[in-house]
Amino acid sequence: MGVMETIYLTCLVGGLIYALITLFLGDAISDLIGEISLPLLQPILLVSGITAFGGIGFLLTRLTTLSVVQVLLFAVLAGALLAVGAYFLWIKPMGKAEMSIGYSMEQLQGKIGEVGTTIPAEGLGEVLISMVSGITHHMAASVDKQQIPEGTRVVVVEVRDHVLYVVPFPE
Repeated sequence: MGVMETIYLTCLVGGLIYALITLFLGDAISDLIGEISLPLLQPILLVSGITAFGGIGFLLTRLTTLSVVQVLLFAVLAGALLAVGAYFLWIKPMGKAEMSIGYSMEQLQGKIGEVGTTIPAEGLGEVLISMVSGITHHMAASVDKQQIPEGTRVVVVEVRDHVLYVVPFPE
């Protein structure tokens, strides 16, 4: 076995071992490698490209009469095309598909809700706000220190210490 066959086989076997480890350990390995800011240089794409490079190179070396340079060029091209193709057909669409129904308290600022339990001038009541996940109930206080009766539409002006500070919403 020549030097190039050894390199190709090492890339192929290394990529397959990485795939098996990732299968059993989830994305722990990718998380350890860290987030790389260039989208085409994500660990899964690099490993896919290297594995394809090794597999194509090894097969072309064994099954064709192409020169070492031709096999190397085909293997590099095939690995790069596979990695770029995987990015556009798999990684990029999945990034757009991810959606969460969770929210943070800061996102409630500016939302319109309805008083569920009267908010006293000095104290806390309850506000109901419609979110993607359904209706949420939150403690609320009046910004103006005025009582806001149950059923009144309000707008969240500020969020502090998990309390929504609201004012009546002008109809």
